[in-house]
Amino acid sequence: MTVLVVVALGLVGIAWVGYPVVATALSWLRPSGDPGPGRVPRPVTVVLATREAPSVVAARVNDVYATVFPRELLEVVVAVDAAVSRHLADYRDVLPDTVRVVAGDPPGGKAVTLNAGVRTATSEIVIFADSGQRFDPGAIPLLASFLANEAFGAVSGAYRTRPASTESPLLRAFWWLETRIRRAEARLHSLVAVTGAIYAIRRKLWRPLPPNLICDDLYVPLHVAAGGLRVGFCETAVASDARSFDRQQEFSRKVRTLTGLLQVCCWYPWVLSPTRNRLWGQFVCHKLLRLATPYLLAAALVGLAWTEAGRAALWPVGAAGIAVLGVIAFVRPAAARRILHQAAWALWLQAAPIAATLNAVRGRWDVWRRKTLTTAEAG
Repeated sequence: MTVLVVVALGLVGIAWVGYPVVATALSWLRPSGDPGPGRVPRPVTVVLATREAPSVVAARVNDVYATVFPRELLEVVVAVDAAVSRHLADYRDVLPDTVRVVAGDPPGGKAVTLNAGVRTATSEIVIFADSGQRFDPGAIPLLASFLANEAFGAVSGAYRTRPASTESPLLRAFWWLETRIRRAEARLHSLVAVTGAIYAIRRKLWRPLPPNLICDDLYVPLHVAAGGLRVGFCETAVASDARSFDRQQEFSRKVRTLTGLLQVCCWYPWVLSPTRNRLWGQFVCHKLLRLATPYLLAAALVGLAWTEAGRAALWPVGAAGIAVLGVIAFVRPAAARRILHQAAWALWLQAAPIAATLNAVRGRWDVWRRKTLTTAEAG
């Protein structure tokens, strides 16, 4: 059981500490690959796949047109999910004549709606946007400039949430870590996953997404890298999200993302092969070990409880933790409440991989759907 404890905790350490540290250290030895500003090679198409109301889509399109990218080189395609009970004319009435509005493919869902949007695009470079975020003015030219480097087949922008002062410290820490991992992965070779709200791809590399695919932001970079091209990270191309999400919404988003990870593993088992997946090491350390974290922690706890020495160690550690929290509660009650709140939130998030696993076991891949399909799923 001692071996079980060491292995389980070691794998958790690799996922959350070892891999970020090693990847960052190795990345310092590699050039960034960023071609730098001022190299906008050709026209681009922005594809917005949406279920949102026409007024919301109109505001998002106006934001896209507010870019510093030359208007004559910018094509915008709005692909409306086939599951939405609205007419395309409702969108055309509120959008500029230059916007191309198309119907998503049946039976609906984000994946096949994206397919319809890309099929309509005429530019060599396609940039993807969601309804709920806003691009920084320089985001589109920065992404287009990045793909002037022929070694790259796709590039992700960065995702920025609401002001840090109002954000959960736990989520703030997660995004801090995630940004640094992505920065390191991109310098080493490629991102494992792009940001769905802001990324670009060469249109010739687009593979039509299968119906009910959950995570195009995982499927696309893995296939681009498998084809021998790199997937970059343009940290200065930012999509900002001013929305607030409560615990249940954050939990649902996490479950959806992890379910999508398991879906890719089930539908495309080659991603689990070190000989076929060029990003296998990154995929395992960045994605799979994180998914396995609650199971590994449970295994370590069982291993400790199984032996007399482990049980003897658990009691004083637990008692010390309770004692420290008690002292904090006595001296700083508000601080104690914040600590308990974040601890409960951390435990709650660890239930997300379990819920995602249950979805995968049952083959429940329809996590994009809602009871009503007239609003967007997190963008």
